[in-house]
Amino acid sequence: MAELQERQGLSQEAPSAATVADSAQSERLNVTLPAGLMNRLKQHALAESRSCSSLASFLIEDGLRRHRQLDG
Repeated sequence: MAELQERQGLSQEAPSAATVADSAQSERLNVTLPAGLMNRLKQHALAESRSCSSLASFLIEDGLRRHRQLDG
């Protein structure tokens, strides 16, 4: 937290949630999935011993990488 405060030039008061979110290296995205797709995601995540959000992030990144190859 001290590092964040130094970078943002903040006092020793706790930073607001918005300030913390703005300085984060990643962003949050909410996606609504059909039940069947969510069940498949859960099954794959369990099989790989990882969270659904971690697997979803990987799959999105992988899909974007493959999509770029098709466009290129």
